[in-house]
Order: sequence, then structure tokens, then C-alpha cells
Amino acid sequence: MFKIGTTLTLEYKEDEHELMNYRCRIVEFNEDTIYIDYPIHTTTSRTDFFPNGTVLIAYFVGSDHAVYQFKTVVKGRKKNNIPMLLLHFDQSKLIRVQRREYVRVSAQLDISLTHPDNLFETLTTITTNISGGGMAVIIPEDHPIKPGMVLDSVMVLPSHKRDQYYLHTNVEAVRIQPQKPDPQTSLLSLKFTHINEREREQIIQYCFDKQRKLRQKL
Repeated sequence: MFKIGTTLTLEYKEDEHELMNYRCRIVEFNEDTIYIDYPIHTTTSRTDFFPNGTVLIAYFVGSDHAVYQFKTVVKGRKKNNIPMLLLHFDQSKLIRVQRREYVRVSAQLDISLTHPDNLFETLTTITTNISGGGMAVIIPEDHPIKPGMVLDSVMVLPSHKRDQYYLHTNVEAVRIQPQKPDPQTSLLSLKFTHINEREREQIIQYCFDKQRKLRQKL
């Protein structure tokens, strides 16, 4: 389900109109209590005060790469090596909000692609969409990348703890499709072949956060 170090996204509704999002990590847990480090606001990067009894909605990515949600209440505080908040946890209230299949979202992220045998110069481009299983990127129409090629990629992923996080993965070219609006470019579909599961969780979390923000705007 979850483990020490799992990232939680917390939603706090201060009033009927403003919904604030925070990020934190699980430090320890037992049957009915989760201990977290102090939540950081995803926009301001500040920590806020949460009185006992504050109601929150928590989300996390499980070991099966699905996203789970549960309603929780702040129970108290504990100071060990770091200050922690105590959240009530009732496993019977846990809701699975995403199927195992990876959710794909539109995203313009900087990425570089390199062939391990240096068959071509490193290509710097952007993604058009991404999921926990792969992504699509824009390439010049005459680029020598072919389906089946395994490439090294470095992608810049937004991070709540720092301005950006460099994600190093191996990807395989799956297919290439011409871009109708621009015949000078093509859309290259890539799938992750070797990726650290921790990093895959970061991508899934990014996709989920973006999808959730879009729903809030509707």
C-alpha cells in the first residue's frame, strides 16, 4: 500500500472557494496513525499551521502505481529527529481513484535524447504528453531515430522541493507519426525500458497532480 518515504499530496479547503495543496512524506506509521513531515504548500513552498481537528484529503501513489485517496484529520504533533504531524488513518476509508493503467496528460517538458553509440548528436526537444509508461516528443521530420532504437533520455520534471528535477531514464522508440500542422516535424512515441520505480512514481504523481488541477478549473 504505502511505505516510509511515500509522498502524500494533501488538499485543504480553507473556505468554499479556495482549495490549497500541500506535499509531504510519510515518516512512520502504525495501524491507525500516519506520521508525516510538515506539509509544504505546492505553490508558495511554505509550511502552514494545521490545528488539531483539521480535515484533509490525502492522495498517494501505491506500490501498484495506482493513486489512492483517503479522508483524514490532524490528531496532534510529535517531535523526534524532525517535527511531525499525526494524521488519523482508517484503511476502510481508502479509495482507489486511478486504475493500474497509466494516465496520460498533456505536458511540455524539456527533454534530451542521446543514442548510446553516438549515432547522432544529442537531440534537445520537448514532450507533448507523458504517463508513467512513456511519452511523446517532437522531432525533426528527417531525424535518424528509428522505431526499436533504445535511447538515453534526460527530462526536466517540475519538483515541489526544488525548481526542477533531472530524470535520467532509458527509453525505446515505438513509432513515428508526421505532425499534420507542421510537416517539418514528427511525433515520436517512447516507452520507458529501464526506470527507477521511485522515479516512475514521481512521473505518475506529476500526471495525477496536473489532471487534478485541470478538474478543479472546470
